[in-house]
Amino acid sequence: MLYRYTGPLTALTLPGGQEVILTPGATVELPEDNPAIATLVALGRLKPEPAAAPKKSAPKGD
Repeated sequence: MLYRYTGPLTALTLPGGQEVILTPGATVELPEDNPAIATLVALGRLKPEPAAAPKKSAPKGD
């Protein structure tokens, strides 16, 4: 999922050993099912980007 980060400069190591540096104002792709990510979302430091939300299709006219 795509998130915008608003906290202080932070480094995370994700499963599989991937290291991510979170910088204030940055947009980053992160897994939704990670406990550290869930904590940052709960703290309000990570916010889902609106562009990441699924788009609804417009109703078709008859």
